[in-house]
Amino acid sequence: MRRVVIFLLLISVVSINSFAAEQERGSVVTDKINHIYWQDNLSSKLSSEDWDDAIIYCDKLALDGMTNWRLPTFWELLSITDYNKVDPAVKSYFDEVAMGTYWTSTDFSASKARAWTIDFRTGKTYYNYKTTNHAVRCVKDMRDTKESR
Repeated sequence: MRRVVIFLLLISVVSINSFAAEQERGSVVTDKINHIYWQDNLSSKLSSEDWDDAIIYCDKLALDGMTNWRLPTFWELLSITDYNKVDPAVKSYFDEVAMGTYWTSTDFSASKARAWTIDFRTGKTYYNYKTTNHAVRCVKDMRDTKESR
């Protein structure tokens, strides 16, 4: 029980003020704190992929002239969660949000057959089998010097 309380406190501290963003061109959100771009188009709302296909989807994504997208880590996806809201429990910078669970690239350490997800209806975190389908929202590192924005 103590571990759960510590984990929840850590999540609360990390998610507060860990995101500074602005909407750009309607399909990309810029996260200036974590130095990443976020996909925010209709595909990020309508997508439904298993974990392996989610990784491939992000790898192949070309959005607003940018490539080299990837699936976000658990902590990156958690940074856009807003626990003051529900349906969706996500920062207001995002327009296209599925009322459901999104994949992260972070494996569940007790089982490599599962990975962490975050449900944007409530902000709750889960670990799911990688063979199940969930929504996909990709990120791109700003520090990627191959492209300029």
